[in-house]
Amino acid sequence: MSKELANIDRALSTTKINGNLNINTTELNFPKNQILNAKVLQKESNNEVLLKIGNNLVRANIPNNIYLRPGDSFRLQVVGKKDDLWNFKFVSINRSSVFYKLSPDIINAHLINLKLPINDNSQEIVKAIFKYNLELNKENYRILSYFANLESKLFLESAAFLRAFNLPVNNVTVKIMYEFLNNNQIFTNLILGTLSLINSQNLPTNLYNAILSILQTLGNNVLKDLDNEKGKKISDLNEIILKKNKDLANKIFSLIDSLKENKYPLLRNNLEKIGFILKGIDLINSNFEQTKILFNIIPVIINGYPTTAELKIIYYSDKDNLIDKSRYSFEVNVNYLGNTLVSGSVLENIVSIHIKKSSIKEEFFIENKELLSNLLNKVGFKLGNYLVEYIFDPNVDEGVNIIT
Repeated sequence: MSKELANIDRALSTTKINGNLNINTTELNFPKNQILNAKVLQKESNNEVLLKIGNNLVRANIPNNIYLRPGDSFRLQVVGKKDDLWNFKFVSINRSSVFYKLSPDIINAHLINLKLPINDNSQEIVKAIFKYNLELNKENYRILSYFANLESKLFLESAAFLRAFNLPVNNVTVKIMYEFLNNNQIFTNLILGTLSLINSQNLPTNLYNAILSILQTLGNNVLKDLDNEKGKKISDLNEIILKKNKDLANKIFSLIDSLKENKYPLLRNNLEKIGFILKGIDLINSNFEQTKILFNIIPVIINGYPTTAELKIIYYSDKDNLIDKSRYSFEVNVNYLGNTLVSGSVLENIVSIHIKKSSIKEEFFIENKELLSNLLNKVGFKLGNYLVEYIFDPNVDEGVNIIT
């Protein structure tokens, strides 16, 4: 093997998930073949890491060909034990973590292996493919390459996002996702800014009322439309809630078309961004058509500060495929509260909550339990079980935030 081919082979092998992990302990027992969730807490310079496996802290040696950093997550399968040394094999690793430190040599080696050109665009394509856990092959490269030489890298990111979620990748969908990723974090600011604009400009009455109606609807409770449905059982939660977003998006773009190009440019710009956010929500939910999940972005104001909450609802259906609208689970990620992740469930009007992750100390949420209870009471709910305990969930890919 030539030196060049040997270097390529070495570079390619460093990005493969293989090799075993060894733990030396006499205090713990692991059933053979059991799948375990693990997280890296600390890393030493000699490839030794401090791991949290379940509720246990252990030190382990990792293979040289796997890049790990504190916070990385993966799953292990118990191979067996010899003397005091436990042997595990990697089942899955958050790929965005594994490829966290992709050197130019490694990227170029993959490009050479696939007989692809080496340039700035091709390297960015490879980075996007790895970031979104896509398979590096010529088909994915070809699809993404069309969006690699545009003025913003976010177009490439948008295309990779769509590809990762098995959504259509074309000029229209990439434009929608580009605008969504670029603006969803300022959704509430856009609504408030648009409200300020229509109040400060001398708009025709019919235009003012049309825009005001849209802004008021955006501020409504995401589940409010369910109250209009008769009975406890409904056929499609997504259809009911997302219909509102689709109707609003259509109204917004109709308004934009009716505005003259040189008139109200700031208003047109804000409305267009809001419209694309709603289209982005609809596009993301089209990936969940065969599952019982609803995703939405909610504009909120906390302590006078405009922010957004990302809401994911997991709902239940019976043998007739009817949904009980009084029973569902949810996850909420609130940006203002230190990127706080909250999960919970609703049964009738009782809300049980688990604060799972935040950069804010746990004491903050413990001390504000009564405040949360009062807020729920105001909207017709009661606080049930309330748990504040930060945990690690390996089934959530924390390396790639699919929204932000």
